Amino acid sequence: MTGRCLAKAALAAAFTVAGLLPAGAAAPPTVNLSSGALPGGGQYVISHTDIAPVAAIALWYRAPSSGFDPAAVPGLAHLAAATVAGSAPITGTPLGRYVSELGGRIAISSYPDSIAISALVPAENAANVVHAMTVSFFAPVVSADGLKLAVRDVGEEAFFRQFNSEQTIDDALDGALFSDGPARFPSLGPSADVSKVTLDQVKAYAERAFRPANAVLVVTGAVDASVIATAVPGHVDAEARPEPPLEAHFVAQPQPVATTGAESGQGLGWVGPAIRDEREATALDFISDYLFRSDTGSVQRAVGATKSNVSGKFVTYHDPGVLLVTISGGDVPAARKIVDDALAAIRKPLDKSTFGAARQAFMYHMLSDIQTPAGMADTLGWYTIEGNQAYAPGAGGLDSGYFAIAGSLTPGFVAATVNKYLGRPGAVVAVDAKKTEKTTK
Repeated sequence: MTGRCLAKAALAAAFTVAGLLPAGAAAPPTVNLSSGALPGGGQYVISHTDIAPVAAIALWYRAPSSGFDPAAVPGLAHLAAATVAGSAPITGTPLGRYVSELGGRIAISSYPDSIAISALVPAENAANVVHAMTVSFFAPVVSADGLKLAVRDVGEEAFFRQFNSEQTIDDALDGALFSDGPARFPSLGPSADVSKVTLDQVKAYAERAFRPANAVLVVTGAVDASVIATAVPGHVDAEARPEPPLEAHFVAQPQPVATTGAESGQGLGWVGPAIRDEREATALDFISDYLFRSDTGSVQRAVGATKSNVSGKFVTYHDPGVLLVTISGGDVPAARKIVDDALAAIRKPLDKSTFGAARQAFMYHMLSDIQTPAGMADTLGWYTIEGNQAYAPGAGGLDSGYFAIAGSLTPGFVAATVNKYLGRPGAVVAVDAKKTEKTTK
């Protein structure tokens, strides 16, 4: 998912290896990918590479971050996952403590329609961690002590989240773009709200969301398919089915939104193609990279004098995706003009030379984002849970479908895609920092 993988990479003028790598750079490691069904339901994906003696393990679930009930509880998924990781399973040590004792740390990442529990550990411990993770989540135990730890940790994360201007604007843009469904709500609410969630709410959510049939287990790095043998089947239910893709209804004409934040800012957002519309989605990935890639994007280079922080990303959701642009701090109006001018310019085809160089850079950047086990696990988990594993960048190395599509992009097609999606009404968010200062007195 472009926009979440923002690893920095330097770009040289000449390229080798199918036109993707800088001159003199080593060829990327061979990636051996295998996938199949987990015992008891769910899926697994294994990506083997010997780049380092480490393994990234991630357990993904398709589940709404704000809960299954009509009354949304932002952050419920995050809190439930943290509670299970902090609760002692039937067989012994809480998962979080177990991974910590190995020198690793459990990370929980929540999105509107999915959640991932992941860990980076020495490769020799991969099988044991797969076992511990599936023991904990395929038969989730929710304890009062686990919830207490989760409220503390998630509440702290929620507290600091309010100072992340990009996240504040992203949340407001999503709320303006969607009329209902999980995409309308932030994946983590205020810390005060997290503390109000009850043990019964967490238990009910965990029992439905963390069923084995819902799981996608991703293991990458110096591992092979034998690690899957250690996965605990969980309760085998022949009738169990994974949660279906969650519907998201977007607003035809979003209304401007005014909100408060740590600093002044603005945001722009549009709905884009679904993950199944691969060529259009790749075109918007290309645009986000060309304009907003950290250090190399044309907008990023132009806004330096404004002292503003600008980000732009296309998020490849199941249906629809979203293109989000955020501006915060510094001279916001000046930065906004640069963004507006750049977005207007790309509605016309780029000249052949500029486009060719930008496409080469884009493909190299995408490849660089999946060079680590953690980056590959993140990418494979996201595209699988969103319903199009075969489209994942790197699912097949340089011969993957994603890179073939990227290589087929043309200036005319990219401009047509931009006009199709950015030519209709989008969401506009204005953030006022002064109101925040008043409310803290």
